[in-house]
Amino acid sequence: MRDYSTISLADARRDYLATSTTGMPIAGLIAWSALAAAAYILGNRLPSFAPFVAAAIPFPLSLVIDKIRGEPGIRTDSRRNPVTQLFMGFITVVALLIPFVIIAAQAAGSLDLLILGLAILAGMVWVPHGWGADDPAGFTHFVMRAVLCYAAYLFVPQEMRAAAIAGAAALTYVYAIVAMRKPSVAR
Repeated sequence: MRDYSTISLADARRDYLATSTTGMPIAGLIAWSALAAAAYILGNRLPSFAPFVAAAIPFPLSLVIDKIRGEPGIRTDSRRNPVTQLFMGFITVVALLIPFVIIAAQAAGSLDLLILGLAILAGMVWVPHGWGADDPAGFTHFVMRAVLCYAAYLFVPQEMRAAAIAGAAALTYVYAIVAMRKPSVAR
């Protein structure tokens, strides 16, 4: 077990990347693509819990994907890493913003706003991940995601808006799969 009080920030960031999951962008692509398909097929009959599933399922699904692919994935000892602690703190901040999205969507009576808000908040976690992994692709992923989701909300006709927002979020995971640094470069 490493003593993180004595190592450099560069080493802590390298350890963070080495112990991160490679399955997260794949899981995100699956989850948000499934939501896009469900929103397209069901239209306004889409259950309001579906966007929450799409936003929450990528992490546990990524662990399964890592196991299937024989990747080590996230290790329990990585929780001592201050970079991991900062990342987890940021996830807590994002989680505390979700009620705001729920309240806004309820006040507006708009499932589209719920999907938009969750897509953008779920994308925000790529910013501290990118910083922790010393990879600018995390920030680029988030900016691309926000711009595409806002564009889908603003420019796609209402009957296709929910599917377009979820599809935009899914599309950004293709970028993440290709562009983001892999844990194997730090091991």
